[in-house]
Amino acid sequence: MRVTNMVSDVQYAMQQSQQNLATALQQVSTGLRVNQLSDDPGASANMVTSLASSANVDQYTKNVSSVLSQMQTADSSISSIVTSLNTAVTLGTEGATGTASTANRAAIATELEGLLTSIVGEANTSFQGAYLFGGTASSTAPFVAASTTYTSAQGSAASPLTAAIALTAGSVTTISDATTGETMTFTAAAGDTIATLQSAVASAVSAGTLSSGTTATIDSNGQLSIATNSTTDGVAVSSNDAALGSMTAVSGTEVANAYAYVGNNSVNKVQVGDSLSVATNLPGSNLLGSGTNVIGALNSLITALKSGTSTEIGTATTAITTALNAVNQERSPLDSTISQLDSQESYLSQETLTLSTAQTALVGANLADAATNLSAAETTNNAVLAAAAKVMPNTLFDYMK
Repeated sequence: MRVTNMVSDVQYAMQQSQQNLATALQQVSTGLRVNQLSDDPGASANMVTSLASSANVDQYTKNVSSVLSQMQTADSSISSIVTSLNTAVTLGTEGATGTASTANRAAIATELEGLLTSIVGEANTSFQGAYLFGGTASSTAPFVAASTTYTSAQGSAASPLTAAIALTAGSVTTISDATTGETMTFTAAAGDTIATLQSAVASAVSAGTLSSGTTATIDSNGQLSIATNSTTDGVAVSSNDAALGSMTAVSGTEVANAYAYVGNNSVNKVQVGDSLSVATNLPGSNLLGSGTNVIGALNSLITALKSGTSTEIGTATTAITTALNAVNQERSPLDSTISQLDSQESYLSQETLTLSTAQTALVGANLADAATNLSAAETTNNAVLAAAAKVMPNTLFDYMK
């Protein structure tokens, strides 16, 4: 019976020494004190919480990096717009002098038309495929050249549209006005007809959303025609209603230097901290449209230079200065956001380091101690194996004989 107990004790000692050796070897090879839950349940539970925090910080860091690049691109575009507007003020002041000839003023007007084109180009800046100044409508350019007339793709003299034709419930028709800087959005309800849309357009004109004289009529070709009655006004129209088909600008009705904003006024936000989110876009309606009236002010100055008096040119130049100040006001929150993101990026970098240090303290192994433990475990295991080599043959095998 004592032989049996001795064999059992030796077997247990071998298992323990081999387990201790494996643990010591794993700690040295991984640099970790805790490699599985049973090594230290308390530390393992804290590690799960800490890793979750690290995952959040990593996501916030990615968000900050992406948004910061986007905001910096937007700020660069606005900086270019500000530079162009400052140039416009200088040119307007030059044109307002009594010594400026008609030819000089015409040349300045041409230069301003180029500046307007450049400004609209900056307002149509995109970042990684998304337009920065279209609100949440980021897949298409927010500013488009305006035309006085748009007609539907459906209808003809042989098969004309009529006011009684039903629209598709849920379809959306929008009319963006270059003069007012606003957009009328009509969503068809069940039972709505073209006549309903026509009434909605008339109501938008009365409300000032659309310019006076804007109409929606069935033209001589049997198509729905949405038009303004002024060569200085312009609209941009779109519709996804199957009854109307796509709305197309009538060739030759483009309005020089007139642009309609076809984005929206919505703002996206992204989380960059546990309790911190920032806006990721600036609607172009605030940047160049009714919020600042940049396009309208430039057009007024261009018109004054072509046919106005020195006083009218001076008044138009003052309007440019007002628009410039408004753009700088719109830019201010953007600059604040960039500064906030810079600070948050630094904070998250430090938080990453803090969490990493804490995680190492939770489960990391002291390599010097681990090496000592490994050496001791190897010595112990060798001793146990040597003892087993002597005990096992002289007891178990003899006993079996």
